[in-house]
Amino acid sequence: MIKRIFILLILFIFALPATAQNIDDFEGTIEENPNPPDIYQLIDYNKSNNTKNGLSPHKANYIFPFIYSCIDTRDSRKNYETKFQVSLKQRLLKFYGWAFYFAYTQKSFWQLYDMDDSRPFRENNFNPELFLRTKMWSGFRVDSGIEHESNGRELPYSRGWNRIYISPYFENDMMIVNIKTWYRIKEDEKDDENDVNGDDNPYIHRYYGYSELGFTLKFSELRNTYLSIMGRYNPYYNRGTAEVTLTVPLYLSSMSFMAQYWDGYGESLIDYDVKQRKIGIGLNFSR
Repeated sequence: MIKRIFILLILFIFALPATAQNIDDFEGTIEENPNPPDIYQLIDYNKSNNTKNGLSPHKANYIFPFIYSCIDTRDSRKNYETKFQVSLKQRLLKFYGWAFYFAYTQKSFWQLYDMDDSRPFRENNFNPELFLRTKMWSGFRVDSGIEHESNGRELPYSRGWNRIYISPYFENDMMIVNIKTWYRIKEDEKDDENDVNGDDNPYIHRYYGYSELGFTLKFSELRNTYLSIMGRYNPYYNRGTAEVTLTVPLYLSSMSFMAQYWDGYGESLIDYDVKQRKIGIGLNFSR
């Protein structure tokens, strides 16, 4: 199933030159030649453009040195810990303003203040993905792709899933709105809970639902301060999540002060079915 999806995505990308009618991002070609460039010109353009741009941020990159959770711990964890996220993407191909990317995001939860247990990393979530991004039309674009997310742990703490998604996005000087909706690629049920094959979290859809909505307000008069809200909800099971994030650019620095409040399920894969409230303060490196 996954192989077929990859093949379809690649075929779709290479079909774009035959269907596109204009080339806004092909520098120096439109004015000189109104006809679409041939495939060799596109390959040369793509090579030079990818070499010039390299890696870029994908999702937010941040660190919360201190984040507190209002939860009755069901394991030996402390209620307070350090959380950080690293997220990068590499453009693989670009045609007529559309682009194909590989991205990688890692979110980590570090029990930095648990000196008795040698400050362990409680949880790491690994999230590689391949996605296609359309060109921008008056502030509007669409991402669509396939992603894997897992925590790389052994049973009984192993968690993971694969999904296909589509994510429309709109931005102007005042706000950002994005919606992400997905279809989970089904896995076989386990014959035994200790079986390494099969679905490690068959009911994750009850807590994550099938989509999420993000809304960001920009306050240009406050040095481009951003207030972001993300929400997920499954009305059938009456479970959801709300996340509120404030980022304030720092003077004499490219970083931003960051404060975040979380209320709901699924901040990490190991806690996908655990409801908790969390608040943290830290630094944001890219929004």
